Amino acid sequence: MQRLVITGPTGWIGQALLAHAAARWGEGLADRVALFGSTARALALPGGGTLPVRELDAIRPDDVAGAHLVHLAYLTKEKAEKLGERVFFDTNLAIDDTVLAACEGRPASVFVASSGAAKLAAEGVDLHPYGIAKLRQEARFLARGEAAGFPVLTGRIFNIAGPYVNKLESYAVSNFIQQALRSRRISISAQIPVFRSLIHVDDLCRLVLNAGLALIGRSRAIDLCGAEVLEMEDIARKVRDALGEDIAIERGDVNVERPSAYLGHFPDTKTLAIQTATELRCADQCVSDTVAWLRQTSH
Repeated sequence: MQRLVITGPTGWIGQALLAHAAARWGEGLADRVALFGSTARALALPGGGTLPVRELDAIRPDDVAGAHLVHLAYLTKEKAEKLGERVFFDTNLAIDDTVLAACEGRPASVFVASSGAAKLAAEGVDLHPYGIAKLRQEARFLARGEAAGFPVLTGRIFNIAGPYVNKLESYAVSNFIQQALRSRRISISAQIPVFRSLIHVDDLCRLVLNAGLALIGRSRAIDLCGAEVLEMEDIARKVRDALGEDIAIERGDVNVERPSAYLGHFPDTKTLAIQTATELRCADQCVSDTVAWLRQTSH
């Protein structure tokens, strides 16, 4: 029986992945899925019911043996400033040490949720501790998979959209939707051109699970991102169109001399989609599904 082990299941991707697994496996989900997080708790499933979350320190090789492991547990970028670099690095190293020790049980496959920040660190563009830590995480898991003979996919995730979004103020799509629903206007604070692309969180989950079940790995980190390059005003217009209302879009002067582009290499994503027969949704769908989710959950 195919089994799934998820570390760090309570965030945006974890919740979406559990919903996807529930749709695939139905009532048998509890027998197939094991969850590990920072604290033990009962986690409410998106479609109803709960699953137990065990402390990450409790994960053992027997839990992982023959299972498809999705490793999401990690301190997020903002924690580097709050904790200081040394504690930030040491804590994330300890998290990965625990998961790598469990991999002695030989998982069927491993997916490591890396970040576009690792790409920036690798290119020397941004040496933030988070990107450096993710770059090191990629190397450690790829080396372990190669040495032990199990497939590892390290995916550098860029901008996602769709249901189960959290930290609503932190993402442009959800931030703009909230503004529009509250005041029928969207104010863009960026005073420089800011370019992003969007991958639907459900597509991301399908890619991850389909690749794991097919025992697909890569010898290097790959980018998981959208195809369409969007500037902030493009995203605001897509939000307005998805809402179908007269929404004013406001922005001050823009300094075009120093644009910001946080974009992945889409051919990586498309190649994996072809290999796993995964259909990818367009940016319009990414935005409209985020709108639908926020409208549904705001009541």
